[in-house]
Amino acid sequence: MISADQLKIEMKELDFKIPETIKNKDLNTLIKQMVQHIGSTDPELRDKLIYTSFYYLIKQDYLNHKQMKYLIETCLDQNHLFLGIGTTKDDSVFTRAFSTLVIALILGKDREARFLSEETVLQAIDSSIQYLHKEEDTRGYVDEKGWAHSIAHGADLLDEAVKHPLFELTLANECLDTIGRCILKEKAYIDEEDERLIFAITSLLEKGMDEILLEKWVINLSNKVIEMKNTSGYSPSFFRKNTNLNQFLKSLYFRLMFLNKGIQTRKAIEGILKAQQLN
Repeated sequence: MISADQLKIEMKELDFKIPETIKNKDLNTLIKQMVQHIGSTDPELRDKLIYTSFYYLIKQDYLNHKQMKYLIETCLDQNHLFLGIGTTKDDSVFTRAFSTLVIALILGKDREARFLSEETVLQAIDSSIQYLHKEEDTRGYVDEKGWAHSIAHGADLLDEAVKHPLFELTLANECLDTIGRCILKEKAYIDEEDERLIFAITSLLEKGMDEILLEKWVINLSNKVIEMKNTSGYSPSFFRKNTNLNQFLKSLYFRLMFLNKGIQTRKAIEGILKAQQLN
């Protein structure tokens, strides 16, 4: 296995403005080395070099279908997307969070020109829902180690999954349930996670999800928080979840308004927020 320092040196030689610096590389070996270090705690290597390079390698068609199949299959496995899932304070979150981004890039590429097997795409769609459902490490920026941003990255993956032609609207309820679980996790979000989660909702609406389903979901989510207050009072857990809910509902309200969608959902949100002001 190549060391992190060696990989940094090699990757700094890549210049996407000079295609020859990419084409002259052994990309089969390079992408394997990049995946090996995808969860590095060195933010320069993980974020600025590995992720940024994956972005350009995929978006600018430097990788062939076989290489992208290798990447998505590897990133979907238990040693990447689900490595240490459920833990909250260890470094495995970086592997999970940055694996989601690579999977999302490749799903987006497959949406443009289908090359993945149906089995792989369906696995990616299911995994996008399961990942957000199970992720408990909600840290955004980690001192000295950079962005984990697992919920935001997972939201980006879910959005790409919903947009894919093989996504079935029968999964809409499951997607909304997973988004609801993210909002009600034991952490008050401060790094725009709520904004990123909304993209998957608007993609569901664009896919044809019934707006009544969204309205009922919003009301049910609010009722869960009200029930929590009635049961445990003004606990720290209640305040965090209520903060997340309020931020999310306000963001969702304006996104729906800008898109001229979800009139009934917007009315429901108005009612929820007004009721909170009166209590």
